[in-house]
Amino acid sequence: MPRFLRSTVVSAWLAVWLACTTGCLSTRVNWADPDFANPRLPSWKTRPPHQDTVELRYAEAVRLETKGCSKCVDLYFEVAVATRCHDGPKCPECRKRRLHKSALKKLVATGQRFGRLDPRSGIQVHFQGHKQWIPITHHGFVWERDWFQALELVGEYSTNGFRTRHQSLGVGIPLVVTGSNTTRQPFLDDEAIFSATLHLNIGSGVETASIPSQAIRLELYDPLRVDRTVASENQQVIVKDLSASLAFRLRDENQTIIEDFINPGRASGDSRIVSAEPYQPGKIPIVLIHGLLSNPFTWADMANDLRAYPGFVEHYQLCVFEYPTGQPFLTSAAQLRAGISALRIGWDPHQQDPQLSKMVLVGHSMGGLIAKLQVTESGNQLWRSIAKRPFNEVRMGDFARQQLRDAFFFPPSPHVSRVVFMGTPHRGSPLARRCIGRIGARLVNAPDDRRLAYQQLIRLNPGVFTEEVQKRIPTSIDLLDPDSRLLQTIAKLPIEPCVQMHSVIGTKCCTLLNGKSDGVVPVKSAIEPRAISERRIKTTHGRLNDHPEAIEEVIAILNQHAWQSIEPIAEPVGHDE
Repeated sequence: MPRFLRSTVVSAWLAVWLACTTGCLSTRVNWADPDFANPRLPSWKTRPPHQDTVELRYAEAVRLETKGCSKCVDLYFEVAVATRCHDGPKCPECRKRRLHKSALKKLVATGQRFGRLDPRSGIQVHFQGHKQWIPITHHGFVWERDWFQALELVGEYSTNGFRTRHQSLGVGIPLVVTGSNTTRQPFLDDEAIFSATLHLNIGSGVETASIPSQAIRLELYDPLRVDRTVASENQQVIVKDLSASLAFRLRDENQTIIEDFINPGRASGDSRIVSAEPYQPGKIPIVLIHGLLSNPFTWADMANDLRAYPGFVEHYQLCVFEYPTGQPFLTSAAQLRAGISALRIGWDPHQQDPQLSKMVLVGHSMGGLIAKLQVTESGNQLWRSIAKRPFNEVRMGDFARQQLRDAFFFPPSPHVSRVVFMGTPHRGSPLARRCIGRIGARLVNAPDDRRLAYQQLIRLNPGVFTEEVQKRIPTSIDLLDPDSRLLQTIAKLPIEPCVQMHSVIGTKCCTLLNGKSDGVVPVKSAIEPRAISERRIKTTHGRLNDHPEAIEEVIAILNQHAWQSIEPIAEPVGHDE
């Protein structure tokens, strides 16, 4: 069978295996909110006696918008100003309240469409017979002004990435802010997507009949960190949709899990730590590490719930580690080790923030093994498990020597103080021995430089390496075989004494040979005897890291960690105006 056809067939099998082992959410969270839909207004041509001037102006704005006339921006602004007093808790179902929110929503859409609205600074409108500049102020955000490049309406899209929509009612409308990493700041994604709330503020004591433009401003709030408007008098609770930005990011996410597994050397498969937000002094980084045949979006449910949990953003900074899962996890662990050191130095070059040395790693499945290799001492044990000759006596090129030194010789990271294992196969998984596991392992294409270095290494050192390494470059699946000497050695590596470990284990399935398991990892393999806590949950492997009880357990662990890690915190980072 030609290789391209074999690749297609096996990819189909891997897709089936992926669906069986990781699961597929059946619940879709929809973002069509009737509270922000357009009010049902009569046609602009008909003017019944009961229809007031504000509604007529709104209808006219809709007509002009459909004709592509920018004057609709001015009319939507007038309607939003005229109905501002109705945006409050006293009239939650009031028609004027709905009109206000819809006009504000339309103002955002048309203001950007016609080039009138700049989310970084303000909007230009023709108001009370004059051109006016209405400023936009930002409150509570950790993002700099330049990141506010576009405002997206919370609207007609849905996701099956998580189950719960964290939202609450209040004044204003929820938005999603998007921006590009134009300055190439390290550890941030190329595109920033975060939630915001837009509120139209009119100074207190101003009569509605004659409102000066100087008394009007648009306010953008970070709903993760701000609960109320900043007005000194009559502060009001703002509307929140904390999940909208995550749903927006997942709306059309291109899943390349299998391609990244088969071709771990391709450009999009590079390993990296990605932070959800810019660095904030005094916050403890928590790094989520996905498992085999997965990607960072497997953490959507947990990330969604963690961010909404009271106190989380005050103590923690969320990061994910993204890596191609087909490469040996020793290589991935070395890349994470380098990434953690780079993060520590890049964020705090003068080592003044002690919280950056109290990182928490949460690893699901094989990600737990990668996390474990951050807090263990290798010594010579790993090398002895695969080679019969000391490292310095083995003949190899400079590239191979550096790669192997990074993967097999390392101290525990001084920046990690807690690890949470979720369905981690400390002693392997029987699925690695089965047909689909064997075929999948053979399908992985090693990068050319690594393949050539490996061939040279074997040719120059006949009889030096064990069969596990001699036959081919071990893939991640090969190293998950319970008979792997390398995996057995990793299970016995000494742990840094000051590191605390926790286990979360799935128990829904049961087999004759391996007893209870999560369908992929037997309980006896997921147990880490040195863990200080263990939580068993009746669920499958793919559902373990987004199960409500598992998220509850992680929150409890993080609460404990935050309490034990209290340090004086510097002035909070934010860009209020």
